[in-house]
Amino acid sequence: LAREVGDRVASLAAVARHESTLAAHDVSDGGLAVALAEMVTDDAGADVRLPDRVAAFEETPGRLVVQTTDPDAVADLAGETPVLRLGDVTTDGTLSLGVGEESVALGADAIRDHRGVIDRELA
Repeated sequence: LAREVGDRVASLAAVARHESTLAAHDVSDGGLAVALAEMVTDDAGADVRLPDRVAAFEETPGRLVVQTTDPDAVADLAGETPVLRLGDVTTDGTLSLGVGEESVALGADAIRDHRGVIDRELA
């Protein structure tokens, strides 16, 4: 088991360091939806489709969201670690997240506003 974990960490590190990797974010704190929201900026968004709601919020350690110019290189570097294409990067600063027939879209400003709710309420 330790060897498998070590191999997975090494492959994820190789993906993160590869020249085609433009951005990488772990999924362990809040799940995929939170990781994607944290990657959105005023001029970088994403259009993503997920198979189910569980996939949006599952916090399984050892998962990484990668923005890349070469998906095949990422798959090769990942080795036996499963790779799933989630969607497309956009330049409109909006996260569009779809699950089945449902979808939500939030701009970078709205995402920043939602992140600060707890701090504002506790102040």
